[in-house]
Amino acid sequence: MKTTYKDIMKKVIIFLIIAVIKLNTYSQVTAQDPTSLVQEFTVNLDKLGNAKLEVDQKMNATQWEYFKQAAIYNDPAIAKRDLERSMASYDVQDFKRDVDDLNRTVKVGVTVNGYAKYNGNGQWVLKIDSKDPQVTKLTDNSYMITGNTVMGSILVQQIYKIFFPSSASNVKQTTDEFGKAIFTYSSGDGFLSYLKWNNIVGFILLLIAVYIVARTPGQRPTLNTAKI
Repeated sequence: MKTTYKDIMKKVIIFLIIAVIKLNTYSQVTAQDPTSLVQEFTVNLDKLGNAKLEVDQKMNATQWEYFKQAAIYNDPAIAKRDLERSMASYDVQDFKRDVDDLNRTVKVGVTVNGYAKYNGNGQWVLKIDSKDPQVTKLTDNSYMITGNTVMGSILVQQIYKIFFPSSASNVKQTTDEFGKAIFTYSSGDGFLSYLKWNNIVGFILLLIAVYIVARTPGQRPTLNTAKI
């Protein structure tokens, strides 16, 4: 059966929801190639490895009309259901979707608990399912990934911005044996985080208090003897 432009648009909108979590693999094309759609992803990680994910997608007038005719436009529960099914292995919460008819923009937001994995001793790892990505360092704690993907006959430009927690340090980007992006960073310092000067002083004061109490002689009980 021949795939219509309307069918492709429905797939694109569904992909808009799913890609928020998966950060799907994209095929590299030159920056000069025109794109039909633009998706902007924002990933904000907290100190526990949980992530607030948002994606904005702007459409032209024709694309917006097709989107408004799709069932997913009037029923956000469809998008939520598809998201939950596709990401059954994740703890996804706080699904939100905002539709801006004036600017022809859709914004989707979710919270994913445990998005970054803790490896112990203050070390964290974030894996992104994008092969040979183009990574740009924005600051010590933020990175941007840019690229394009072809879905059906539509070329989609994707821009990912990843913000690590303010407590993160030593953020590094590498690739695994399959060429997929991996971010590692330190946060919390593991057991050493408890050895801060204020914790040490407090512990010493506690030991002194215990020592003083132990050294203080207790009151000996007195025997009351009655004279006969």
